[in-house]
Amino acid sequence: MTASTSSCPAPVPALDQRTLRDAFGAFPSGVVAVAASVKGSLAGIAASSFTSVSIDPPLVSFSIATTSSTWPQLREAGRLGISVLADHHDAVCRQLAGPREERFAGLPFRVTGDGAVLLDEAVATYDCSLHEEVVAGDHVIVLLEVHEVGAGDGEHPLVFHRSAFAKLHRDDLDPARLDGRINGAEVDRGARADAGSDAA
Repeated sequence: MTASTSSCPAPVPALDQRTLRDAFGAFPSGVVAVAASVKGSLAGIAASSFTSVSIDPPLVSFSIATTSSTWPQLREAGRLGISVLADHHDAVCRQLAGPREERFAGLPFRVTGDGAVLLDEAVATYDCSLHEEVVAGDHVIVLLEVHEVGAGDGEHPLVFHRSAFAKLHRDDLDPARLDGRINGAEVDRGARADAGSDAA
């Protein structure tokens, strides 16, 4: 009788963290300030992982490291302000990523009645409350419910790419709106396109 042998799968080599960080950094993103007044004290962070999630209900999200010492304070706020930083806010982003006691020094902002802190000259602002937290590895995915939105004075967003700041450049791109699907849903082509389809 011949003894049977079972083959074990070869171990999968661990991803090199530096290589993984570089690959993640190849994807450009915007930058937001997440800020609130909590028990009379200002708290805020800069986040490059902000994204829209849902229209109905209105949800957005960002990710925060589980080692963050600011998020435990922010999560106690009744409302959180999200400010999409404009392309001239590179110094503001550096300040928000710096020492906690200096993050709002000299920055123009307003505090809503519910405690959300919104920066002036942002491209857009969101007044939110905590909806859900999902632990994902060494980060927490924070889902926020949007209660109010505002259009700021900034025209173009600050871009974060390969650990450096950049600006949008559209000179050689087709200016037409995209007609198709992104994330499996129809792209919003604006009120003018909607009006045209209704009339047809």
